[in-house]
Amino acid sequence: MSSLKENLGDGYQQVMIGFATFIAGAVWGGMSAGADMVAADIYWPAVVMLSGAMITLLGTTFGTNHEDDRSNDLQDALDELTAKLDSMLNSKDDSDDE
Repeated sequence: MSSLKENLGDGYQQVMIGFATFIAGAVWGGMSAGADMVAADIYWPAVVMLSGAMITLLGTTFGTNHEDDRSNDLQDALDELTAKLDSMLNSKDDSDDE
């Protein structure tokens, strides 16, 4: 597994769990498919597939140490929000001291 960690980063376990969840949903949906299939038959397999895809995306967003492979948008937004909250709390503390 060390080669997976080396290639995918620290989020490799999350990527593998997400991929397995996606495949499980795809297999479930494939087994549900038939001539008399309606849209309701594919609802839960689709939810499982989408959940697996989201888990995989979050694993690659936060898990990788390779900057070129990482999506920084969500992490940058969280960092910016944290900095704003910290500055608001610090300015409130400073005004309370006076």
